[in-house]
Amino acid sequence: GISSNSVVDSTKNKFYSLLEYFQKALHALEPRGESERLSYIYAVSNLVASCASSTEEMSKSVLQDTTLLHGWLSLLSRSSQPKLKSAILSSLSQVIEPGIWREEQDASIRPSDYISLSLYHAFGEANNQKDPTECLLASAKSPFVEERLGAYNVLRAMASRGCCVRMLLLYKGEDGNSIFVEWLLNQDNESTNEGRQAKYNIVQSLLADDNNIEGLISTKAFREMQLWMKRGPAHTTTVPWDLATE
Repeated sequence: GISSNSVVDSTKNKFYSLLEYFQKALHALEPRGESERLSYIYAVSNLVASCASSTEEMSKSVLQDTTLLHGWLSLLSRSSQPKLKSAILSSLSQVIEPGIWREEQDASIRPSDYISLSLYHAFGEANNQKDPTECLLASAKSPFVEERLGAYNVLRAMASRGCCVRMLLLYKGEDGNSIFVEWLLNQDNESTNEGRQAKYNIVQSLLADDNNIEGLISTKAFREMQLWMKRGPAHTTTVPWDLATE
């Protein structure tokens, strides 16, 4: 008879062949209009997510495919399309940290730290080769709530991964202060309930025990985050945000 192992191997090989075919097929697409572009964004993000949780060879293949990554992650051609920007950002967050979108954690679909960081850098590369945190914070300050919420999703995904937290907290301006912490603690920049809840979720992820951020930010900022987490999303921060990282 056929062993169960050989059936599993055969199924895996067929799946990997399908992913390769899917990757080639996406190169032939030239999406036009919002609905086609949305479909393209979801198709590429699903391909990347599938490759990221399969073999190292498949992961490398898709991470080196700059054409597809740029087509997926570039916000530049969507300057007046907040819905598309939101879709790009939210889909990136789902690949970096699937756990924030699922009630039950499944370690098998969680990409490695290397893949998550590679995708984050690819996001910066696709947007005029800027620092990815700079790009994200620009979207987090957008006048369009959909775009802001998309950026918050990526920031929460990054805050949920220990290897990425330091990158966020240590992104500093010319004055040496953490721009990310300043933005997070400045509650004047978000007036909607959904946005306040989303920023609160970022704080929750940052304060997870395994992140151990206390030594990376000022004592004032750390205490303010603890108070915010204790009191809930409606809490108004009391630390002047320009002093939050002193």
